Amino acid sequence: MFKISEFSRLSQVSMKTLRYYDHIGLLKPAHTDPLNGYRYYTSEQLFRLNRILAFKDLGLTLEQILQALDEQIPPEEVRGMLRLKQAETQALIEQEYTRLARIEARLRLIERENDELVGHDVVLKGVKAQLVAALPTRANLSSSCLPLFFEELDRSLLRARLPEPEMLPHIVLWQDTGQCRDDQDETFDVEVACPLSERIEGDEFLTIRTLPAVPLVASVMHQCQPRGVCSALLDIGRWMEQNGYTISLTQPSREVYFAQGKDGLYVTEAQIPIEKGTHNYGLASGHLSL
Repeated sequence: MFKISEFSRLSQVSMKTLRYYDHIGLLKPAHTDPLNGYRYYTSEQLFRLNRILAFKDLGLTLEQILQALDEQIPPEEVRGMLRLKQAETQALIEQEYTRLARIEARLRLIERENDELVGHDVVLKGVKAQLVAALPTRANLSSSCLPLFFEELDRSLLRARLPEPEMLPHIVLWQDTGQCRDDQDETFDVEVACPLSERIEGDEFLTIRTLPAVPLVASVMHQCQPRGVCSALLDIGRWMEQNGYTISLTQPSREVYFAQGKDGLYVTEAQIPIEKGTHNYGLASGHLSL
């Protein structure tokens, strides 16, 4: 048996908490010395304590935990409850991580509000037609989904026996849906693709098609976080105003994600299809909006 101080160290639960659990009947010591009142625990009681802590993480009150322990819920059911809570918590973490990336990007943009200089070089070029393997177009989505789509595309390419798909660029095509929900940023139709040097077999999850050529794009190479805000579009917007170009709405905007660094940033090329014309009052198309 272990003294309460030893059991506290083994379980990483304070002696004060253990005494309280004893008081309310949640975790009684295996033995209490009638002479001095010292509490003693066994290693088997670590399993009951682990269940108590697991139920606490699920959000149950101590009264509800006591009832759950009395009902002797099977381990399989407890595991299922914990996995569900794990998935919910992971989703919240992802959501907050995405929010953090957007805040950091917005701060960088605000710091540039009084900057008269262009931060990135804008290059005019044409984009050739490209054979790609693409996931089905997803409707009404935000940029926070991109990392998941990259992983899904890589898995599909591995099933198609394409070696090391994660080493290839990932192309994102954005098309504005014109919709917005109160609980998130504007949503877009998104297609994620990977360039191919030769045709491979597609399946129900992977479409093999050719992206059409784009006669003229305004292109910027920069570092970008897929979940965040593309600051390079500020430079493209300024350049377009200064040089009398408008966005061509016949083609979706593109982002090409190349190598990812240890800091989570990708070397990225933003490509906005443009044409010579009258002034355009805003940048459209997905993740590329400001």
